[in-house]
Amino acid sequence: MSFVVGVHAGPSSAVAELRAAYAEGRAALDEQVTRVVAVPGEASAEAIAQVGIALGRERARLVDDLLVRLFSATREPREGGWGASERSIWDEVALAAVGSYGRGAVALRSDLDLRIIARDVQEAATVVESLLYPLWDMGVSVGHQVVSIEDLIASARDDLPSATTLLDWRHLAGDRDLSESLWQRAVTGLLAHSELPLFIERLRQEVEQRHARFGGSVYLLEPDVKNGAGGLRDLDIARWASKARWGAGEVEALVRFGALVTREAAEIRAAEDTLWRLRNLLHAGANRRNDRLTFDKQEACAAALGYGAGDEAVERMMSDYYRSARTISRTLEMLLTRATPTLTRRRRHEEDLGGGLRLFDGCVALANPPDLRTDPALALRAFSVAVERGLPLLGPTREAIARASAEPAFCAALRESAEAAQRFLALLVTCKETQLKSGSPIREMHELGLLLAMIPEFSPVVGRVHHDVYHVYTVDVHSVAAVDRLAEVTRGDLAAEFGLPCRLAAEVSRPEVLFAATLLHDVGKAIGGTEHSQRGAEMAQGILARLGLPPQDVAEACHLILKHLVMYHVATRRDLDDPAAIAEFCREVNGREGLRNLYLLTVADLSTTSPTSMTSWKARMLDELYLAADASLAGQVVDDERLDRAVAEATRAVASVPLAEEAERAELHAFTRDYLASMPERYLLSNGAPAIAAHATVAWEQERSQALARVALVPSRHPEAAELCVAAWDRPGLLAALTAAIAASRLVVHAAQIHSRTTGAGQIQAVDLFWVRDRGDGVEGVARSIPKLVRDMHAVLSGEVEGAALVQQRAASFRERKSPRVRTQVKVDNRASPRHSVLEIFTRDRPGLLFTISDALYQVGLSIAVAKINTEGTRVADVFYVNEAGGEKIAPGRRTAEIRERIEAVLRETEREEGIVG
Repeated sequence: MSFVVGVHAGPSSAVAELRAAYAEGRAALDEQVTRVVAVPGEASAEAIAQVGIALGRERARLVDDLLVRLFSATREPREGGWGASERSIWDEVALAAVGSYGRGAVALRSDLDLRIIARDVQEAATVVESLLYPLWDMGVSVGHQVVSIEDLIASARDDLPSATTLLDWRHLAGDRDLSESLWQRAVTGLLAHSELPLFIERLRQEVEQRHARFGGSVYLLEPDVKNGAGGLRDLDIARWASKARWGAGEVEALVRFGALVTREAAEIRAAEDTLWRLRNLLHAGANRRNDRLTFDKQEACAAALGYGAGDEAVERMMSDYYRSARTISRTLEMLLTRATPTLTRRRRHEEDLGGGLRLFDGCVALANPPDLRTDPALALRAFSVAVERGLPLLGPTREAIARASAEPAFCAALRESAEAAQRFLALLVTCKETQLKSGSPIREMHELGLLLAMIPEFSPVVGRVHHDVYHVYTVDVHSVAAVDRLAEVTRGDLAAEFGLPCRLAAEVSRPEVLFAATLLHDVGKAIGGTEHSQRGAEMAQGILARLGLPPQDVAEACHLILKHLVMYHVATRRDLDDPAAIAEFCREVNGREGLRNLYLLTVADLSTTSPTSMTSWKARMLDELYLAADASLAGQVVDDERLDRAVAEATRAVASVPLAEEAERAELHAFTRDYLASMPERYLLSNGAPAIAAHATVAWEQERSQALARVALVPSRHPEAAELCVAAWDRPGLLAALTAAIAASRLVVHAAQIHSRTTGAGQIQAVDLFWVRDRGDGVEGVARSIPKLVRDMHAVLSGEVEGAALVQQRAASFRERKSPRVRTQVKVDNRASPRHSVLEIFTRDRPGLLFTISDALYQVGLSIAVAKINTEGTRVADVFYVNEAGGEKIAPGRRTAEIRERIEAVLRETEREEGIVG
């Protein structure tokens, strides 16, 4: 886009015309974005394409016209002109674009970076004022610096931004000789061939430091499209390295130099344009520079770019983003490696390894890379030798394999190779540590494209993401990480954290079954929707048969994939002290070996879903379920022995409770006998002796004082949460009252146990346990909340205040930032327990939620026997074992529908009241 200023106009009128023309041009650019955003989903493909890098280039051309003509219109006038022997200060300076503007594209609301290079910096002040004041009047945000050639070259030796300014430098107006002289000084000095390794190392350090600030993963939930890993700044770094090495940074030029092949260039251009479209939309939405793709912006961008509305639309858009960011991340590493010259002249050690491989400078290398076309198994042979010898793959060998893996003919031939299949399986189950660049064989194979070459069915899950805050990684990255976690467990690296899994992993007899199932457990997510376990099991049959697994191993691996969510759901949503629940679970597994494999797969899956998904209590529940199911499958009946041992250990623990008076000690000891006899077996089996002793002391103090309730912090077995013990006289709605006080004290409940007992005097005493964290200060803040909690609990139990009012006060001060929707669901299961109905409640987490649910259950006339609290990011999956007032289960039909509808209505209403939107 350009505009014309009358050549005979005076300086002030010319500037006025420029101002009007620039405003018109900027409005036209804004209109291009408005056409896409105004009516989401209705913009044409051409209009959407124009808001990408094309818009950035158009803005750069608009500003180029403005600056060049402004430079001409405002240059120092002199009546009669300048003589042949005279020079104006305007002839002693050069105006240049740097940064993104220097590279020829500026995002919609990004600043412009300018440099004025002058022979005399002091005298150049006139030029600076003449240019900048009109620009500021026009609303143009400009970053500028006036420098001399000597100063800029000197600072570039120690200051990386100054060095990259030289690489982005684009002459706009003034003395072109100054710009050319600057470039020649840079090429012969800072960017000389001998200096390139040091310069590129400085670029690598910048990448590491920036990624540490903005998040080191491409797969962040709310990525920064400019500065994050795989963002546009990474592409800038790659261009700087290329410009320093070959004198050009654009992909078309790099193809001509042989630094890129045509396919790579096309992938880079597409990835760059994807990020540019998102960045321009973010700028337009905020009407300022804004590069973070937050959850609410994801939904707006998905709609504007034609993906549609809802979670699936966002997931498709974010999948495209992650694929693009991954392409840019690979491009960065690839061009940094290719641009680094080899300067050493020392003699390199070479050795023929046979099979088309050689040892070169401590790395495994292809003897003749073109042999990959006729011998595709050579790629996996290189991996095998590298793993066996504990060596990395040579950089050019990695690139040759990556290029071959992008060719359909190579991939087809690879899948036909029996040797390739055999080596792939062997590498998949390799647990030894390696020197491969990506760390593990499976991760390295995925990085270079060999995983997709061997298993093309895996391709649709590459970059596939869940629009929630629980599944942090894309499906492919999570699947590879789960395999790596399994290898770590097998090596025993995580014995302190995963003691039982590490012991059991050493006993696995058919690792191919377990590792293959782990790799493919989510392959069924390729097409979205539900029932991915069933689809994955069906897909895996053909994949594993093609890889050469025996039929019985294929069947076992497919069964693991089909059932890979069952153990987690049972552990977190069922009463593990209910023999019926254990018996039902045992019917889902293929014997003790199948149980062990499912347990290890579950641990690998859950612990790599997100950095915080495997909490200590989830790990404990999985361990307890495994041990109970293994004992059942082995025909062992050990509950009586465990119960006797638990009572004995608890009795000894109570004896060590410090009390001032001997009479009190005797009283507590007598109370403990009644307490242990009256508490349910599930309580005695699920808590350790020190904890039981602490609980008994709290219950004793409450009973002897006849207080409404007694509250105490007791030693917690979970490092992520403090354990709160509440002893109170039981009554309908007690749990709702207790959780109201807990919510009002800013405490978040992460797990709970609900118990009751009959005292010797015939009273019903509740002993309820809550594992809590302070919403702001974590575990450390819980102790400070106890005085307020005691006051609030007394107030609500005595009737001074209603629980709903307490929770409402707390919710009024809480405003949560927007995050993805969570669908509210209530399920009633009458088959899971012989004595209770099981309610499963799935909804968005929020302050006071446990009170809201328990109060709703009280209002519909249900009593709670067991509560299992489970949080998955912002989604809760809470389970309650309940009975009607008379002790019977919920009747099917109308009564079940009434309860489900009532609870769903209460949850939706609280969402509206608290301003929680999906």
